[in-house]
Amino acid sequence: MAAGSASAATGSGGSIATRTISLAQAQRLAEAAVRYVRDHPALPPMYVVVIDSAGEAKASLRMDNNSTAAAALVPHKAHTARTYRTATADLAANIKDPAQIASHVAAGASLLAGGRPIFENNQFIGALAVGGGTPAQDDEVARAALSAL
Repeated sequence: MAAGSASAATGSGGSIATRTISLAQAQRLAEAAVRYVRDHPALPPMYVVVIDSAGEAKASLRMDNNSTAAAALVPHKAHTARTYRTATADLAANIKDPAQIASHVAAGASLLAGGRPIFENNQFIGALAVGGGTPAQDDEVARAALSAL
């Protein structure tokens, strides 16, 4: 037992703890996004997806009359924000080479704004994505929802 403890303490062998978003947090984020859209009538209906640190769906809300395209695009935004641990808008802004863009998209990444990683106490715990409006509107709603956490 002592060897296992020493091994874990030095970082070689043994298991590690992984933090992830709770169901309550995920629901709070999704509800905050919908509330923000309802409070800003100029925004179109949105689809919100929250995934945990492993990339599994934790919560989602799709507002009435949301575009059908959003249902296909939003999960990719969430997975991209999770994979790269950065906002999809920032990822897109930092990729200038068309070949890099093509390789990211071919790998299933989304370079559309509206996907954002979720951090708690500087630790990654999941990702949030929003879609249904313009890229700027999607990212606005995602940022507003994150402020509720």
